[in-house]
Parts: sequence; C-alpha cells; structure tokens
Amino acid sequence: MADFMRRTSLIPSSAYPTGSGRSFIVYGATTSIVTPGSYGTPSVGRSFQCQMLVETEATDAKGTADSWRVTRINRSGPC
Repeated sequence: MADFMRRTSLIPSSAYPTGSGRSFIVYGATTSIVTPGSYGTPSVGRSFQCQMLVETEATDAKGTADSWRVTRINRSGPC
C-alpha cells in the first residue's frame, strides 16, 4: 500500500477489514463538466470523481502502510 500511495500521490480516506486483509477507499481528483448557458439560461455543470477500492493482504503483523500488499483495484468514475 505504501508503494501505491507513493506512485499515485493518493491517500486512502477510509479502510475496513476483510477476510483476507483490508480494503482501502481512495478518492481521486474531481473532474467538472460545464456547459455554457445560452439565451439567459444558466449553465449546467456536473462533477465526477474517481473512486478506487483497493483490496490488500497483510504481509506482516505491524499494520503499517508497508504491511499491505495490493491484490486488486476496482475503479469507478473518471480514473
């Protein structure tokens, strides 16, 4: 997990234990789409955010960021 954080510059916002280790939830940057208004109508904007569920397995009992090996990453949004 430490290597993932170092390479992506993303830090998990939360984590929870699983049967094989721990899952971390990581949010990426927000992307906004704005459509300019016309004829006095206000513009329409929408924001999207990348969300990653990083599943890990414990490599030792310390519980530090170096103690978790990434086994799977599930992504949603504009990642």
